[in-house]
Amino acid sequence: MKAASPMKVRGAMLLAVLALAATAVGPAQARQGTAARSGIPPFCVMTGGPRGPGSVPQICRFFDYQQCLEAAAQLRGNCVINIDYPGKVSAPGAPWWQPPR
Repeated sequence: MKAASPMKVRGAMLLAVLALAATAVGPAQARQGTAARSGIPPFCVMTGGPRGPGSVPQICRFFDYQQCLEAAAQLRGNCVINIDYPGKVSAPGAPWWQPPR
């Protein structure tokens, strides 16, 4: 019986490690892909109506936070997170500030 060459052993080990890594990362990427493919925008502009804030429907068509902020400034509203968005939204916000003690 002939012994396997070190190059073949290393190649087999590398393939095994890559296969393990692909299965470990796969579900997280699949969830993000599902949310991105949903077609539901993660950001909305909420404007005030005759009966106060939230009395008119939100304008939910923004996939980029910066675009949402710009539209909110033009429409005199606020950029809010769409509660119907199936994925996790990470919007850059102001840093939390705590007064000194």
